Amino acid sequence: MSGTRAFLVRRLTALLVVSAVAVAALLGAYYGVSRNSRAVTERSTPAILQVAAAATALQRSYDEAKGSLTGSTADVEGLGEDYRKELSAAGQSLAQAVKSTTGGETARQSLLTVAGLVSSYGDIVEQAYVHRANEDLRDAYLSYAKTMLGRGDGAITERLAAVQRTQRAVLDGQTSFGWLLSFAWWVLVPVLFLTLAGLLVATQRFIRRRFRRLVNPWLATATTLLLAVVPLALFTYQTQERLASARTTLSREDIGRHSARTAEEVADTMRDTHWRAGAVGWIPLGGTVLTALILVGLQPRIDEYRFQPR
Repeated sequence: MSGTRAFLVRRLTALLVVSAVAVAALLGAYYGVSRNSRAVTERSTPAILQVAAAATALQRSYDEAKGSLTGSTADVEGLGEDYRKELSAAGQSLAQAVKSTTGGETARQSLLTVAGLVSSYGDIVEQAYVHRANEDLRDAYLSYAKTMLGRGDGAITERLAAVQRTQRAVLDGQTSFGWLLSFAWWVLVPVLFLTLAGLLVATQRFIRRRFRRLVNPWLATATTLLLAVVPLALFTYQTQERLASARTTLSREDIGRHSARTAEEVADTMRDTHWRAGAVGWIPLGGTVLTALILVGLQPRIDEYRFQPR
């Protein structure tokens, strides 16, 4: 094998290997960020809001029940429509939260326990109504209901807060860049693509000197194609910014009171990220095109030395 042919074979091998590794690294780095946009929108957001809405509705139900039972119209209006509406809303939110929680099996079991406690809480409030004529007994039942809601480790709101902390830990993982993605985008992807660009430029210079051709259009196109990493990096930055914004929105204290508005706000924040996430499918295609350009650019030059004497 002639020296030129051996060099070109080695260079072709190096280009193909570096291309494969660079494209794989880019695919992993881009997917690592873009995949979380749909998870935040479709899983974490509703799960967090449902638990927050349940906690808020339960607190409101107690306030409504206490106001009704200690007011002058208790005999006429009973516990009131607002109390029953809030209690029903809490039950519906809990039922949805059990189906969609992102906190794993432990959180799901905790929510099932809360659902049972809410039923008992409702029974106690009903007993307060039954004994409304006896202020001491009525107040004792109301105090017990309040304790069930928010005092001690086993209280309903404390259990919901524990589930919420687990859910937000999942959200933090979905919306944080992390050291691995930081390494991929700040070190691995730039080094690989700069190395590939350097190899392509050096190969074109060699071909220009050895074969007296001003430019190899295939390798020049392959070099230009590497610039596609720039918009992908920009898309990643924009997606990460929106993920962080969604995390901030879902960390507010009042999301249980404004769950519908919060869900809409997160959806608006994340809307533009979905089409950016779809760009991940173009990376393998671009890698295939890149490989084809390198092969078409170098293989004919290698073939010119196929029958050279050993």
